[in-house]
Amino acid sequence: MDDIARLVAAEQIKDLKARYFRFVDTKDWAGLRSLFCDHATLHYTDANPDNGPEPVDKAMAFIGHTLADATTIHHGHMPEIEILTPDTARAVWAMEDRVFWPEGSRNPYGLYQMQGWGHYHETYERHGGQWLIATLKLTRLRRLIELQPARAL
Repeated sequence: MDDIARLVAAEQIKDLKARYFRFVDTKDWAGLRSLFCDHATLHYTDANPDNGPEPVDKAMAFIGHTLADATTIHHGHMPEIEILTPDTARAVWAMEDRVFWPEGSRNPYGLYQMQGWGHYHETYERHGGQWLIATLKLTRLRRLIELQPARAL
């Protein structure tokens, strides 16, 4: 690949990741799923520290359930994108997210608010001219959480 083709691929991967953040924040679950290869795996290490990556459809169900009634704000920064071949790439993204659940939420962790900082470690494949996420692993450097407030008796 020449330098121009590498730059174009990197920009397309940036657009892909921007859609990932927007689709999570707007709860466009079908749009979010469309960003992944059918054989993709996801590993949210803070939510599932003892298990490895999960198949994409199982991970999509977890995301939809956990964030169903939450307001989320996701930011990705400073991507380190490496184009490996014309159809494969990898990247590390610095990230920050904020998640706010309404009082009385039935999220599986009993959380009220969460703020996190860390990195997305991803691989990508190009299928039919379209870049897709093949693997996603989120590692956190720090996380602040607030549990749901206790209810008065």
